[in-house]
Amino acid sequence: MKIHFNLTFILLTGILFGPPVHGQIQMEGLDSIPMFKPKVNRSLYRFEENGVKEIQIMDYHIELVRYKPNVFIRDIGNGALTALTGFGFGSTTEGNWKISGTIQCNDTLSDWIINMFCEGYLQTDRERVKNDDGSWTVETNETNVYYWEKNASGLIMESRDTIGYFLIIMNPREDTLIKEWSEYILPEKVANDNVKSKIKVTVSWKPVPGNDYGIVGKFRNKDFFIIRNGSDRKAWISMDKILRCKFQSDLDYPGLSKKYRIMPYLLINNNISGQDRRDLFRLAILSCFLNNYLN
Repeated sequence: MKIHFNLTFILLTGILFGPPVHGQIQMEGLDSIPMFKPKVNRSLYRFEENGVKEIQIMDYHIELVRYKPNVFIRDIGNGALTALTGFGFGSTTEGNWKISGTIQCNDTLSDWIINMFCEGYLQTDRERVKNDDGSWTVETNETNVYYWEKNASGLIMESRDTIGYFLIIMNPREDTLIKEWSEYILPEKVANDNVKSKIKVTVSWKPVPGNDYGIVGKFRNKDFFIIRNGSDRKAWISMDKILRCKFQSDLDYPGLSKKYRIMPYLLINNNISGQDRRDLFRLAILSCFLNNYLN
């Protein structure tokens, strides 16, 4: 099912221009629910909830859905010039990115289709390189650039119905929609005045802090938000101004030393049961999907 940007804008107009929801966040009793990843660097999660359950992120798809005219002809021309002259050429294709993925529960629950939208561009660079046998070829490298800070948004779909829509906020401490919540959830940034001029070596096997971000919108006709603390990799999930769930995401990307790996776990309201509880599990995994692009 193709989602158009006009539809997304209409759905989100109420969030963008409506009054923000205020009020102190309420916290209720939370139970710890460990989750397990059978294989590192894979997006399959297992947990115990009336038997062993599984949730998996899969079927990623990235598409630049609006192109400038004659992009195909221009790219062919740039490639031919590189081959003939030996000079590298680059091109930029501006448009709107659509990033899609599926959150699949390997049981009776329906899959969720996640669509995220943002402005950006595709950067294409070409370079003439010499092969080992003395021949020449044109090497092409493409880089996707996303403007998440410019009116980015998303949809959650279940069985072809839109059950949620949200705005993506990359400055949660400052944005008026969630500033009151983020001030409570996110620690204050401390300026370091004693920075010494030293060369620091960054090694790939040590974890680095992620970004803070937030999403805010409607989910099954309820106000909801997810705010992620990039420093400790915890996501806070609220429904109608009540904290329902806190999720510690996993940390096991390729090249990370074993001692730094972290298994995920949930702190979830112990009074929630049934559909609402399973929805929170899926929203927690939605934050993992967001982490893949907003970090």
